[in-house]
Amino acid sequence: MNTGKTKILVLGGTTEGIKITQAITNAKNFGQKVEIIYSLAGRTNNVPNVSAKIRVGGFSSENINGVDGLVKFLTEERINLVIDATHPFAEQISINAMTAANNANIPALRIERQTWQMPERADVLYVPDMVEAASVVARTARRVLLTVGTKELGAFAGIAKVHFVIRMIEKPDIPDAMPQLDDFEIITGRPPFNLADEESLMRDMDIDVLVSKASGGDATFAKIQAAANVGARIILIRRPPPPDGDVVWGIEPALKWLEEKL
Repeated sequence: MNTGKTKILVLGGTTEGIKITQAITNAKNFGQKVEIIYSLAGRTNNVPNVSAKIRVGGFSSENINGVDGLVKFLTEERINLVIDATHPFAEQISINAMTAANNANIPALRIERQTWQMPERADVLYVPDMVEAASVVARTARRVLLTVGTKELGAFAGIAKVHFVIRMIEKPDIPDAMPQLDDFEIITGRPPFNLADEESLMRDMDIDVLVSKASGGDATFAKIQAAANVGARIILIRRPPPPDGDVVWGIEPALKWLEEKL
């Protein structure tokens, strides 16, 4: 049914996704003129409380790839605008979003997260990928805090004489999904984190190296500052470049882009 409102698909799963959804809803000049579908890429137990219709799951299937699946969704749902607010390292999703929107002749915007400004006394090493991070860890580390998600932990398999503290949002619910590392423990936590807790964690765990993706944003910067405070080396995997197309850095520029399109 056509409600007469502009339909916006927000690809979320991030703080930025929640913020832009709420900002659009609260916008006095156009908030009542839009209808938002907030999309989460996969199964999750953390569905946000936002003023939008929630959609959970990818757009590919056995017979259709992600781009074509998204084009089909955009067409069937009569989407007018796409806002990609996914994680800075969700590179393929962002590429698919821009490609699908272009194929469907729909304006699309990528919201990039602000990069971190490193503390002056921080010992920071940027590396191109997880394999290089693991190589540095194997040569130089003793006790490592890993905050890189779950999909790429295999890069650290087989590293001897290093104890890994792996932070996850949720522990794996099946044994086969447990990390295959020689010496590790798992802790759980969901951002945002505060500086005092992060510093206490690193001191209590005797962490000498932090490994993280260079995701940016405020929600997890405390771990960067804490590592600098305790003298731990910070190994950061460089984020991929944004996809071709309209890109803004932050929520306010995104609202301006949206107002122009409306």
